[in-house]
Amino acid sequence: MAEIYGVCLFKPASGELYAFANGKDGSFLQYRLSASDGKAKGELVRRFKVDTQPEGCVADDQRQRLFLGEEDVGVWEVDARADQPATLSSVIKVGEAVHADVEGLALYQSDNHDYLVISSQGNDSYVVVDAEPPYALRGAFRVGLNANAGIDGTSETDGIEVTSMNLGGPWSKGMLVVQDGRKRMPEQAQNFKFVPWAEVMKTLKLP
Repeated sequence: MAEIYGVCLFKPASGELYAFANGKDGSFLQYRLSASDGKAKGELVRRFKVDTQPEGCVADDQRQRLFLGEEDVGVWEVDARADQPATLSSVIKVGEAVHADVEGLALYQSDNHDYLVISSQGNDSYVVVDAEPPYALRGAFRVGLNANAGIDGTSETDGIEVTSMNLGGPWSKGMLVVQDGRKRMPEQAQNFKFVPWAEVMKTLKLP
C-alpha cells in the first residue's frame, strides 16, 4: 500500500489483536498483530476493497463487525473476522442524513444502547445511527458556538471519538471528541472540541 489513509483496531473474544489499514485506492489490509522478543510484528491475513476512497473505520469487538466509510458513497459494515468473507453491507448512504464527505466513525457502547457516530463533513454535522441492524437513523446534530465561553463551533471535521465512561459532572454519560478543522475563536490551527454525551442524548431524544 503506497499511502495509508486510515487505521483502526479489532480485538475479538479470542484475544488476538488486528489492525485494519486503508489506502486512497480503496484497499483494506487486515493484519494480525503480535509481539515477541520485544518486537511488534504484523501478519497480513486478509485484504478487500471498496470502489472509491475510504475514510474512517471502527470495529465493534462484541459483534465482530467492522464499520468503514467511503467518502462519496456512505458507510458499510463487514465481518471483522479474518477467516470470513469480506461481504459489504450498507449501513447508510450519502444523500440521506449524511453529506459527502463521510469522515470519522466512532462507537458509543453502553449497557442500554450502542450507537455509531458519523462525521458528515459536507454539512458539518454528526449523524447517529443504531450500531446494529437495521441501523435505524436516530438523527443528526451540529456543535455550535458557545459565545459565553469564547468557544467556536466545529466544521470540516475529520476524526471523532466517543466514550460512554462516566467521567463525572456533565460527562456522566460520556464524552464525544470531535476534531475542528477551522478554529475561529481565536483564529488558530485546528483543535478538538469536547461534547457531553448527555447533550447529544437530549438533542436527539436518545433512550
